[in-house]
Amino acid sequence: MKGWQKAVGAAVLSMLMSVGPTAMARTILYVPQDNRPVDLAYTVNTAEDAGYTILTPPEQYLSGSNFQGSPDRLLRWVNENAGLADAMVLSIDSLVYGGLVDSRKHNFDMETLVGRLEKVENLHKLHKNVPIYAFSTVMRSPWAGGKGVEPDYYLKMGTDMYQLASLQAKMDVDNLTPQERSSWFAVMRRIPLEYLQDWYNRRQKNMMINYRLIQDAKKGIFKYYSLGHDDNSVNTQSSLESKYLEMAGADVPKTSFGSFPGADQLGLLLITRANNDFTNYHPKVTVIYPLGGGEKTVPSYDGQAIGKTIAAHIEAIGGTVTETERPDLLLAVNTPLTSSTSESGNFENFPIMLQSTREFLTQIETAVKAGIPVSLVDMAFSNGSDNTLVYGLYQDKMLYRLAAYNGWNTASNSVGYGLSQGVLSRYMTPEAHRDMLTTQYLDNWAYQANVRDYISRMDQKLEAGTAKRYYPTVMRELQSLTKEQLQRYAGTYLGVDPRTVDVTLPWNRLFEVYVDVHDKPDVNLEWRERQKLKQKELDRLGKVLNDAKKALEDAKKAAKGGKVDPALEKRLKEAEAAAKAAYEAEKQAQELNAKEEAAQKNRTWAPK
Repeated sequence: MKGWQKAVGAAVLSMLMSVGPTAMARTILYVPQDNRPVDLAYTVNTAEDAGYTILTPPEQYLSGSNFQGSPDRLLRWVNENAGLADAMVLSIDSLVYGGLVDSRKHNFDMETLVGRLEKVENLHKLHKNVPIYAFSTVMRSPWAGGKGVEPDYYLKMGTDMYQLASLQAKMDVDNLTPQERSSWFAVMRRIPLEYLQDWYNRRQKNMMINYRLIQDAKKGIFKYYSLGHDDNSVNTQSSLESKYLEMAGADVPKTSFGSFPGADQLGLLLITRANNDFTNYHPKVTVIYPLGGGEKTVPSYDGQAIGKTIAAHIEAIGGTVTETERPDLLLAVNTPLTSSTSESGNFENFPIMLQSTREFLTQIETAVKAGIPVSLVDMAFSNGSDNTLVYGLYQDKMLYRLAAYNGWNTASNSVGYGLSQGVLSRYMTPEAHRDMLTTQYLDNWAYQANVRDYISRMDQKLEAGTAKRYYPTVMRELQSLTKEQLQRYAGTYLGVDPRTVDVTLPWNRLFEVYVDVHDKPDVNLEWRERQKLKQKELDRLGKVLNDAKKALEDAKKAAKGGKVDPALEKRLKEAEAAAKAAYEAEKQAQELNAKEEAAQKNRTWAPK
């Protein structure tokens, strides 16, 4: 029997049911890396639900889906408000470049970047009693570019640039084979020199800023500095730069500096670290895995074994790993049977209970019954939940007995959020805690693992003209379909009033969704709104058809001798035929949509 299980057996249940701690009434000034929900809304909501006042800059200062962040305005805002804070959690990417995406695309000279960083460093001199928790990222090097989030040339040359950087990363530790050398020369010839110069010059600037940040942590300017590896993989330019930056920070205490995969979890992770420093709380964390890859699993986008990533995150919040004592938090990490991960939208992610999953769920339930908070990190798949695991939680009525649940984006993102929400949940009211879990289930499980694939198919059909749009734009239509589905999941599987669930696609793309759970049922039911729009369109087309029929009848009545002018009669009959075709086409389109929706319902399981 494991140590933590022995501790469970020795626990006195009455002590475990006592009222939990309350957070200190503190104010944290927070500058996120952009305005995406995971960086702004979800992070702020979690901290505020734990009892904190969070000061954030005006959203127009932050990087958004179609606008750049404003470093200079952000710096002025921080200086004006730093005196109101008990701690500051600062995205250096925002304060130096404008935001995460801006850090990949900027054209600032080094003098400008250093000047901005000096202003951040000066905050420590001006506000010595306000600890600064800073985070930045190693610029990612993805295998292909997304529109608007990389330099424009990366859309065309991204795969070649990724391959080139991968070969150069290997050259740093080993010799290339003859075939690899041949590939290196071929790729070099394909990529225009000005693209390579732009990309590597920017990376060099960013690396110099990160190097200086490490020295700042060493000097004590920051209470803690976290260097995130954005979308990191083995043998990439990102992994190469991370290695050398970590070497530069080897003599910085782990209590002051951490370097590990991920970006979007860093804001909430450092807010949690600030909370733990405020309260002198050093959570003891036990980590468990199901049968399979376990701690040796190397997830997509992380570039290292998940066990190493988890240990670094626990250190970052000021915690320790224990296998013998009763833990303050049980981190249950759902890894796949193999040692690598695939995408949650893949066909194999369907709910079929495995013995390994059942045993894993039993461990979780045992801990929960003993009063140990359990945070579930669901990383069996990338970018979404494991349907089998959630199915088991649903069957066992465990969905709302967890301290936290996370199964979104990269494994490191879920680890950081899982630890943070697991720790901060102890300060929340039951209502706030339930809403936090509802948000995660609807975002990570309902949308990412199940609905997004359906919305992507509908997007393709709308673009091809084979599906009907009822809202003015394609994105508004897709948002409506998403909201309809997530409200259905809320009511059907979570027992949540769907009228409390609002849903948007804030970056006008399908990669992320924003789920806003309201206190009151004041949100329109989207299925009803869509039904109104569909009926309105049928009524409109029906009126056009009736008007066309009436026009032909009136023409016949008005014709002398009952004979309508042949040309006029032809036009009126064609108009009637066209109106009838349009009406029938709309009916058929609505029937096809109904079948699509029915098929989508069958992706999960029949509710109890």
